[in-house]
Parts: sequence; structure tokens; C-alpha cells
Amino acid sequence: MTIVLDVAADGDQPVLCLRPWLLWDMPDLLAATADEYPNNGLGSHPDLAYLFQKRWSGPRDAVEAELWLSGQKRGWEHGDWLTFAVTDVSQGMAVGHVGLWNRDGGQVGSGEQGEIGYWMAADSRGRGIAPAAVRAVTGWAFDHFGADRLPRIMLVHDLDNPASCRVAAKSSYPFERLSPANPPLWFTDGHIHVADAP
Repeated sequence: MTIVLDVAADGDQPVLCLRPWLLWDMPDLLAATADEYPNNGLGSHPDLAYLFQKRWSGPRDAVEAELWLSGQKRGWEHGDWLTFAVTDVSQGMAVGHVGLWNRDGGQVGSGEQGEIGYWMAADSRGRGIAPAAVRAVTGWAFDHFGADRLPRIMLVHDLDNPASCRVAAKSSYPFERLSPANPPLWFTDGHIHVADAP
């Protein structure tokens, strides 16, 4: 399944195209993460965990980028890790990432709640790209799977990340509750925002 989501420009937010990651996106991704590596990196398909001593979330170099990309492709093939490169059409480059997975494991749209995550390159923040991309993936997911198969999607972030709280609100994910730290699964308190299927 190849999904392409086009998002019209809106104010400072440029025209966006969201699509599965491709090999030619890796230089853009590596350049962006070299400037500011995401906290805990960018997640990859859980099947790749055996390659690393701890939960790896790369990529940091060309070898890791190839492994990371294979995880993104595997997720689409299995239907359990649906990730999108967020591309700025005017620049012709990937500027961010949005991923959707089943919160409790298994395929997305299997009747359980989903979880969405995102990351934007530092120089693409503050332009409305993250909320637009999250809204686009959320809308596609609810339309594609329907309320019976995907009743709700969670957006979870660390408590000390007020920017993600703003993205959640602008993406129509209202705050639902506090999520206390639960080592070794997660080590910091967080917020859980939830969007319910229409």
C-alpha cells in the first residue's frame, strides 16, 4: 500500500506531501538529525530490535539509515508501523516524520487504539508543518480504517515538552490525562492527548 497525502499551504506552512520514506530521503534526514538529533532518535520497526543491545532508534549514519529505512518499509508491508516522510514541496526535501502504530501491538486498524508520533527538523519548526502533518495522517487513518477498526489515536509526549502540547492542541488532540513515568517502559512523566474517530 502506497499512501500519498497532499496538504495545501496555509499561512507560513508550505505545501506538503506526506508519503512513505524513500532511499533518496536519507541524506535530508541525516543532515537534519546531524544538526539536532531527536530525543531518543526516530523509532524503527520493532522487528529490528534484535540488531541492537538496547532499543535503537537511529539513524545517525548511512548504514543506520539503510537499516532504519528497511524498518519503515517492513512496517508498511506488515501494516503495523505506518510512517510518512513529511516533504516541503517548495524545497523538494524531507523536513519531518509522522508515524502511526497500534498502541497495544499488532496491525493498525485492528480495533485497538492507535498512537501517533512525529518529529520535525529544527529549521522547519514554528511554521505549522507538524500540526498540518499530524492532522493529515489522522484524517487519513480515520477515513481509511473507520471508527470500528480505529476508534481513537493517542499522541503522547514528555511533560517537559510544551511545544508538543501546542502541536497536539493544533492537531485536534485534546489533553486527556497525565501519564506517570513507568520505568523501564518510559522514564518521564508525560501527557496523553487523544483524538476520537468521527
